[in-house]
Amino acid sequence: MSKLSKSRFLTTILLLACTLGMGGCLTAERKETVFIVKPDGSGTGRIVFYNIRSIEERDEDVSIRDYNELLSNYLKGRKFDDFYPEFINLKKRLFEQDGELNGELTFEFLHYNDVGLYRYQEDGPWMYYVGPRADFSVEHFDASNGTVPGEQMPVAFWPAGTTEFRVVSRFDQSESARSLLPLFKRIGTQ
Repeated sequence: MSKLSKSRFLTTILLLACTLGMGGCLTAERKETVFIVKPDGSGTGRIVFYNIRSIEERDEDVSIRDYNELLSNYLKGRKFDDFYPEFINLKKRLFEQDGELNGELTFEFLHYNDVGLYRYQEDGPWMYYVGPRADFSVEHFDASNGTVPGEQMPVAFWPAGTTEFRVVSRFDQSESARSLLPLFKRIGTQ
C-alpha cells in the first residue's frame, strides 16, 4: 500500500472515530466494504457503516454535537469526497435498519487499484490488505468472502475469476456510546 493510501485511510478512520475539532467522537459498530470489478478493471463500490453512535466526552452527552458534525461534514460536507478523490459519482446517505442508524457510501472507480485491490501480474489472484494500517487503529478485520491466512499475513485473497469482493471490519467499542438513531428520527437530515 502506498504512503498516500495509508495516510488517507488512517485520516478517514481518525476523522470518523473522533471529530477532533468538535470534541466528541463518532463511532460505528462495523463497516462492510464491497467492490464489484468489471472486465476492464473499473467498477462500483459500497461502504456501509453500521450502528453509528456518539461516544460521551467526560461523562457528558455530546450526541447532538456529533450528529451535527455527521450531517455537516460527512453527509452534506466533503470529508469523504476530499479523502477519496478517486471515487467517482460518490453518493452518501443515512438510513435506519434494524433499529440502528447506518451510513452508506456508493461510488464508481476507474481502476481496481484506486480502491486498494491488487492483482499479481495483472491476471493472477486478487489481494486486499486487511490488517491494521497504523500503530493505532480503531478498525479491525472481521470477515471476508475471500481467504485470509491469519494475523501473520493480513491479506484477503480471491481467485482470478472473482468479480465481487467483500470485507467486514469492526470498530473498537465504547461502553459510553449513544445511538444517534433518535436524533435521526427527530431531526432528520435537513
